[in-house]
Amino acid sequence: MRLLKMESTPLIDDLMKLELRSQPFLSSPFHSRPSFHAHPELELVFVIEGFGKRIIGNSVEPFEAGDMVFIGSKVPHVWLSDPVFYEKDSCLQSKVIVTYFNPRVFIQIFDSVKAFGPIREMIRQSSKGIRIFGKTRDLIADQLSELSNSEGFKKVEGVIHMMNLISTSAEKSFIANEELDQYDEFYPDRLNNVIKFIKDNLHRQISLQQVADIACMTEPSFCRFFKKKVKKNFSQFISELRIAHAKELLIQTDKPVNDIAYLCGFRTSSHFCYVFKEQSGQSPVQYKLSMNSCSR
Repeated sequence: MRLLKMESTPLIDDLMKLELRSQPFLSSPFHSRPSFHAHPELELVFVIEGFGKRIIGNSVEPFEAGDMVFIGSKVPHVWLSDPVFYEKDSCLQSKVIVTYFNPRVFIQIFDSVKAFGPIREMIRQSSKGIRIFGKTRDLIADQLSELSNSEGFKKVEGVIHMMNLISTSAEKSFIANEELDQYDEFYPDRLNNVIKFIKDNLHRQISLQQVADIACMTEPSFCRFFKKKVKKNFSQFISELRIAHAKELLIQTDKPVNDIAYLCGFRTSSHFCYVFKEQSGQSPVQYKLSMNSCSR
């Protein structure tokens, strides 16, 4: 699938935009059919009617009525209605509430007040996709109806309350295993520099000494700092980042597995295939086939 990058909403200084979509099958903004796409806005999707499969980042899962997902800025995604929705005489209907949030305004609100720390962390983690269920989902669904008719401070207050519900609730789970590209907005400068270096050099071998030097730290201090901020050790992080990049290349290009292995910093394709299967449960070829079948 080709990834389309777009700006889904004409948000300038507004906080959010809410849309109720009722369609024979789910389609993407500005497109008559579903497309694997990404945009800078954060997005909350609540499925009222419909079923099929959704792809968020590199995760493929079924969805049905009641499915609620919050996804972060620039996270590739698509909701694919089941093939029965496309049949000529189908009377099935898809209905969803899609809410877009302006990331720039969000950062201004939540990045300046210490008490908003849990919300800020939840927004960072939304790059993995957050599935919301149970009573929390029901409360948020009710609040979405109220927010659609709110203006001014009442809208801001409602959004903060809704984000607080998500951030403090135990009724949520992550959809993808890897965080994607939201580090720049939420991590301190020295970690930004490290992560930028890693992303720019994924095709090369990267040593702990190199990244510790970039952070101006000793290796042991850097390891403690990195684990505290990212919640995983350096070797695990770089391995997951390589596999996440490999999944993007498998979805978006027709490059052979050997080429993708080297582009992602693996010295041999056999080691790449081993690590890929260990993390995803599928071989690279199986993963590509499964993603292609979902996009048809």
